[in-house]
Amino acid sequence: MNAILYVGHGSRIDKGNKQFLAFINNVKQEFDVFQTEAFIELTSPSIQEGVDECVRKGANQIAVVPVLLLTAYHANIDIPQELISAKARYPKIKFTYGKPFGIEKDVIDIAEKRLLDVGLKKMVEDRQREPDTTVLVVGRGSSDGNQPSDVAKIARLIYERVACDNVEIAFLAATTPTVEEGLQKCEKLEAKRVYVLPYLLFTGVLMEELTEMLAKRNSETNTRYILSDFLGFDHGLNGVLVRRTKEALQAKEFSR
Repeated sequence: MNAILYVGHGSRIDKGNKQFLAFINNVKQEFDVFQTEAFIELTSPSIQEGVDECVRKGANQIAVVPVLLLTAYHANIDIPQELISAKARYPKIKFTYGKPFGIEKDVIDIAEKRLLDVGLKKMVEDRQREPDTTVLVVGRGSSDGNQPSDVAKIARLIYERVACDNVEIAFLAATTPTVEEGLQKCEKLEAKRVYVLPYLLFTGVLMEELTEMLAKRNSETNTRYILSDFLGFDHGLNGVLVRRTKEALQAKEFSR
């Protein structure tokens, strides 16, 4: 019997975990197999507990789907290490492992929509860009070089879609430029308006910290910061999650 184990990051803020559950529940109807969830850190059930639940339900093949925006340390190291431990405990179970969302049109569409929702104009043919207008794309951050480079690619794709005259990137943790450094750069460039896009799937402590930081900045500087919503539980993301789940079900057996 097949089973699907969706793995989220996990948050200390329950609202973020509920958003993750709502997201995966919205696509479960696409698959006629047992499906459950687990988290990498900060909340339960753990990945090992998720695996145990699949086995209790009679699964002999478990497709593990990382519900993560980009490939970084969690996808490359943390989850594979958990799968190695699970294989040692259940040597007769076949595990397959999927991929994070990556740079997909579905996701960029939602990122663009979040910026348009807070007033940034869409780029159209022969239209001039809005002067003194910057987009700051804020990623979660990772010591893995793949994730920061992907955020830079995403920022460029967003630049081609919206009528800003500049785009910058910053990260909430683990790498540079930090958010503080990103804000300072926007101010040195004398941007009058900075649209800040949190490139995050769900809310959490990092989102709350960013909100507080920008509120303080708006009261202390001449730059106007406009914070968009995070990507969040959006029906436009259903397609990419369904694709990644199908790929995980059809993938070769996990081995390390």
